[in-house]
Amino acid sequence: LTGHIDAKITQTPSVVLKRGQTARLTCSQNDNHNYMYWYQQQQGKGLQLIYYSLGKDSKEDGDSDIKNDFTASRPQIEGFDLTITSAKMEHSAVYFCASSLDTVLQSHLLPLQKPPPSKRASPPIST
Repeated sequence: LTGHIDAKITQTPSVVLKRGQTARLTCSQNDNHNYMYWYQQQQGKGLQLIYYSLGKDSKEDGDSDIKNDFTASRPQIEGFDLTITSAKMEHSAVYFCASSLDTVLQSHLLPLQKPPPSKRASPPIST
């Protein structure tokens, strides 16, 4: 393993919004990582990648269905901010920021959500 033992991510603590309000979630890392990511996890669901960044002033789209309600900016290598542009009920979730020194480029397009468990048909009810 390489890198700092004390590398860490710091992100905005809990935020409570009313419908239509805007909020900026901040994320910073102390290890000069080029790659940073913002994920959303709604209750009972898997992680969804909202945006990722390949370096300073870079912002790449994650999952197309959710990114439209957010903007992201990376004015410096240490920080990657996510803004909720107009809060909706479906934005109620846990937001995770992550960083890495490098990435496998083809993997960022793979779905990150765990498939739902298969539903078995119920036996017929006889009367």
